[in-house]
Amino acid sequence: MRFAVHYREDAPVRVALGAVALLALALGLTYFFQTADDGRFGFGTALAWSLAMLGLAVLFIAVMLMRDSRPTVRLGMDGLLDRRWSAKPIGWQNIAEFDPVRWFGIPAVRLRLVDPELDPPASLFARLARAIGLVSQDDVLVPVPGLDCTAEALATRILEIGTASIQAAEEAEAWAAGSEYAAPPHG
Repeated sequence: MRFAVHYREDAPVRVALGAVALLALALGLTYFFQTADDGRFGFGTALAWSLAMLGLAVLFIAVMLMRDSRPTVRLGMDGLLDRRWSAKPIGWQNIAEFDPVRWFGIPAVRLRLVDPELDPPASLFARLARAIGLVSQDDVLVPVPGLDCTAEALATRILEIGTASIQAAEEAEAWAAGSEYAAPPHG
């Protein structure tokens, strides 16, 4: 049982269009300031060049998002993997509760962890959010904007897959312990 959530196809395209707009603005400002400053390199030209560099960086990010075919959020029997949070899945046994929430107006799914030390944040965004107190030390936020599902749909799938995974693990444990009422794993 698996479920994968990808970036919406239009999200990287919007980012790319924004980058192209930044580059066009930078070119226009460069021309304006170069003609106003009689060809000298001044503050306005430096500002335009920094806008151009920002536009190129955003364009690079958009291209990487378009090329990236891996799912952003993956739910499987091993747990919930959000590539924006960490490189390894958060095990179902470590998730105490979850709720669809609005975090600063952004729809997200908040996971409360049993032991936050088992699943430390690996991304710069996640470490920074915890360090400055935007996210509690035992919370994980799965932001939904840019993904091809809603927070409620993601929470429903977490409930379905997480419950099935935990039940399968408990049955396998009971079977391994010799209980006559437990079904053998995977059968």
